[in-house]
Amino acid sequence: MDAVNPLVMYARANDGEAIDQANILQLKENFVRAEMRAREETFTEKSKLKIFCGTWNVNGKRPPDSLVEWLGLQRESPPDVVAVGFQELDLTPEALILGDTSRSAPWEQMILSTLNTIDSYYLIKSRQLVGMLLCVYVKTALLPKVSDVRTAAAGVGIMGMMGNKGGVGIRFNIYDSSICIVNSHLSAHQEQFQRRNQDFHEICKRVTFENPYGASVTTIFEHDYLFWVGDLNYRLNLPDAEIKSLIKEAKWDQLLQSDQLTIQMQQGNVFKNFSEARVAFIPTYKYDPGTNTFDTSEKRRSPAWCDRVLWKGSNVEVLEYRRHEQLSSDHRPVSLTTLVQVKNIIQEKRQQVYQEVVKELDKMENQIIPDATLSANDVSFEDVRYGIACSQTVILENTGHVRVRFRFIPKPGEARMTKQWLNVNPPFGTAVPGERIKLELTVLVDEVSAPGLNFGSETLSDILILHLDGGKHYYLHVRGNYLPSCFGSSLEFLVRNPLPIRANSPLAADNKQVLSIPKELWQIVDFLYKNGMETVHLFLESGVASEMDSIRECLDTGVPLDDYTGSIYSMGESLIRFLESLVEPVIPFSMYNRCIEASGSFSECKQLLSYLSTVNYNVFFYLMAFLREVLNCSPKNRLAPNKLAVVFSTVLIRPPTTDFNETMAKKKDKVDFIGCFLR
Repeated sequence: MDAVNPLVMYARANDGEAIDQANILQLKENFVRAEMRAREETFTEKSKLKIFCGTWNVNGKRPPDSLVEWLGLQRESPPDVVAVGFQELDLTPEALILGDTSRSAPWEQMILSTLNTIDSYYLIKSRQLVGMLLCVYVKTALLPKVSDVRTAAAGVGIMGMMGNKGGVGIRFNIYDSSICIVNSHLSAHQEQFQRRNQDFHEICKRVTFENPYGASVTTIFEHDYLFWVGDLNYRLNLPDAEIKSLIKEAKWDQLLQSDQLTIQMQQGNVFKNFSEARVAFIPTYKYDPGTNTFDTSEKRRSPAWCDRVLWKGSNVEVLEYRRHEQLSSDHRPVSLTTLVQVKNIIQEKRQQVYQEVVKELDKMENQIIPDATLSANDVSFEDVRYGIACSQTVILENTGHVRVRFRFIPKPGEARMTKQWLNVNPPFGTAVPGERIKLELTVLVDEVSAPGLNFGSETLSDILILHLDGGKHYYLHVRGNYLPSCFGSSLEFLVRNPLPIRANSPLAADNKQVLSIPKELWQIVDFLYKNGMETVHLFLESGVASEMDSIRECLDTGVPLDDYTGSIYSMGESLIRFLESLVEPVIPFSMYNRCIEASGSFSECKQLLSYLSTVNYNVFFYLMAFLREVLNCSPKNRLAPNKLAVVFSTVLIRPPTTDFNETMAKKKDKVDFIGCFLR
C-alpha cells in the first residue's frame, strides 16, 4: 500500500476531510512559480534599450511645420522606444463637454513622419483624454518583441467629469520586461500645489489596466519601469523679478530650492521613490507664443518648470534631460533620454532551473504544511465619519517552515470577501518562513455603503475569513462606531430631521414641522449666495478634500458655517457631492427615461416636474433659482449655462443602477433638460 501523502494527512487533521490530488497539484504549481521568480537572474540575459520620453503643452495649437527640433535630433543613435505626451491638445468646448478627440490624427502623423527621418518606427498605441494625448512608438525591427499593449485613462477635474485635467497611460511588454508610460496634466495656479498632489494620487489610484483574460487589473506601479511625463504645473515660490534674475545667471540649483515639485518630493508628499534627472535648463513656462519672451500678458505668469519627466525603476542611465525650442506654444517641450536594462529569458537555461526546483519540491513535500499567526483577531474602529478613510494594521506572521500563500475569501453564500465599507490590502499574497506581512484594514463609508448605516438598518461590523492554501481558516472581526451623516441619505429622511443628523431624532412623516428642503442644502447654498457668487469658475474648479471633510462635519453636527474660511471651491464641490450622495437623485430613477424623452421641449420638461414628490419638487426649483442667480453674476464668475448644466445634470439626473452604459446622446439630453431651467 502506497504511503499516504502528508498533505492529505494535514488536510484531514485540520479541515476534517481530505483534499484530492488536483488540489495538491495546484499547491505544487504555486510553489514552482514562486521559486522560478526568485531564481530568474540565473536564466535571463540583460540588454540595453534606449527610451526617449517627451512632453509638451501645445496650448490648443495645431501641429507646427516641423517637429525636428524636438523629435528628430538623435540621428546617430535613434531611440528604440519613443513616448510622446501632449497637454491642451484641444481646448474647444466640444472636447471638454462631449469628449471629441478628432485633433489627435494630425499630431500622430506629424510625429511618425518626423521619426521616420531617423529610422523606421511604428505606433504601437495612442490614447487621448480630451486635451491629453499619449503616443508610444517603437522601432519597426523591435515589433516582434512587443506584446500585451494596453491603455487606461482617468479625469481628475471636478468629480472626474471634466477631463481637462487627469492622466492617460500605456503599458506594454518588450522582450520579457514591462514598461508603463503615464502622461498627466495637473491642476494649475501658483497656490494650488496641494490640489496637484491630490491629482497625482488620484491618477495613481484610477489609471489601471484591464486584464483581457478576466484577471485583476494591473496598476501603473506593477511594471519594471514607469515613466511619468506631463505638465505637472508645479511653480517656483519666489517673486517674479528674483526668478528672472536667477535665470539670467543660470543658477538652476538655487532656483530648484524653491521649486514646488522638488519640495513636495523631498517631503514625501508626491512621486515617492521616483527619480528626476538634474534640471539644468531654462524654465519651460510661460512664454508669449512664437517668441522667446516670458509672459507679457496682463497676468504676467512667472517662469516655472511646469513640464517634467520622472521615472521609477532600477538600472536607469540618464543620457540627456533637456528642453527644446519649439516656439508655437506658451510652453517649451521637454525630453528625457535614458538607457534601461530589459530581460530576455534563455529558455534552455530556464528548463534546467525548472528541473532543479521540481527536485527540491519533491524533497520538501513532507514539510509544506503552512502555519501562521495573526497579531489580533478583533479590530475596533472608533468614530467613523462619512468619506474619511480610517486604517489599522494586523500582522500576519508565517510561523511554519515553508512559504505560505494566503487570501481572504467570501463567507458562505456571499460574493464579496468584505462589506462595501471595508477594504483589506493586500487581499492575497505569500510569506516566507518568519516573514511578517502587514494587512491594512481600511474603513471608508461612501455614498454606496452610507444609506444602510444612516438609516440604522446596518451596523459597522464584519467578519473576515483569511484562508491559507492547504491550511486552515482564520477569522478576523472588524467593527466600528459610525457617526451618521447627511451625505448618503435621502431627501425624505433629511427633511424629517430639523435637528442635526447626529441628534438622531427624526420626525414622523406626517408631522407639520417637516422641513420644505433639507437644512443642510439651505446652509451650503446660503453660504455660497453670501460669499461665492462672483467666484471665477465656481463649480468648475475642484475643492480641497480636507476642507470638504470639515464642511461635512459642520453640517452633521449643527456647527454654523459662518466661521468657515476655506476655499469657496470646496464649498461648491460639497454641494455637488451632497447631491451625488443622495440615495435617490432629485429626479428619481423612475423618471430618468421620461426626462431624456422630454429634453427637447421646455413645456414637457416643466409638466414632467409636476409628478415629483413635494420635497423633490421644492429642492429642484430651489436649486434652479439659485443657479440662475449664479448666472446673473456671469460677467464676474465667467460661468455659462451649458457648463453648469453639464455639472448639475450629472448629479440631479442619474441613470437607474441597472443602466451602466449611459450613451453620449443621453448625457446631452440630460444637459438640455437642466438647461431649460437655467435660461
